Amino acid sequence: MKTDSPLPAPGAPLEHYVSSAPFDLQSVEAMTAEQSKVFQASQLRLMWWKFRMHRLALVSGIFLIVLYFGILICEFLAPYNLHTRNMDYIYSPPQQVHLFHNGEFVGPFVYGRQMTLDMDTLKRNYIDDQGDVQRLRFFCKGDSYRFWGLIEGDRHFVCAAENGQLFLAGTDRLGRDVLSRMIYGARISLTIGLVGISFSFLLGIVIGGLAGYHGGIFDLIVQRIIEVLQSIPSIPLWLALAAIMPITWSPILIYFGITVILGVLDWTG
Repeated sequence: MKTDSPLPAPGAPLEHYVSSAPFDLQSVEAMTAEQSKVFQASQLRLMWWKFRMHRLALVSGIFLIVLYFGILICEFLAPYNLHTRNMDYIYSPPQQVHLFHNGEFVGPFVYGRQMTLDMDTLKRNYIDDQGDVQRLRFFCKGDSYRFWGLIEGDRHFVCAAENGQLFLAGTDRLGRDVLSRMIYGARISLTIGLVGISFSFLLGIVIGGLAGYHGGIFDLIVQRIIEVLQSIPSIPLWLALAAIMPITWSPILIYFGITVILGVLDWTG
């Protein structure tokens, strides 16, 4: 094969050429504005982009935000007070909300209920009275409550008609509205996990940090405590600790007691 330039002699250095212009990395690896935005994004922004692309996770996140916002104002959202009883409507089935009556638009309403007692089975039978149209009231005055146990109030998002009934999820054996009790109970169920995890996270960081910093006999004792706590079945231990709480405690004290129990048991890992 014949070439224009002769090969260098054996042992002679190879000729090469280097540009004398300043080296500019951006000109060599030129990126578009969109590429630069991606490569320079922080870890938090990358996580948000990935989360936003996951449709199910996005919908679930919005649903959780709505739930947690609802428990902040559960006294306002619940149609009745937590302890309000309707003794004439024990074990009443759920009522259905209607918009039209006899082909005419009326707005949100429920039909009144009539109760009959079966003397053979002593079973309560409830029948909707189609002639008793009870329009729902919104942002209305109803049962009084203390917002977060601090502020007196009586405004509710939705109420039954005057001298009417509104049991969208039925009533229990004491005539209490099940939907209202579910809304109140959601505050405990949704917050006790967050508070318990936060407490156990803080406790684990403090104890683990001290064990790692001091080491020696302190670290040995902490590790043995962790092994003992993890060897005990969780559910019987929870039941035992919950049973020792005095029955005279208020719901707030019971709430914080359960939170402390969860934190003490879960800090081990």
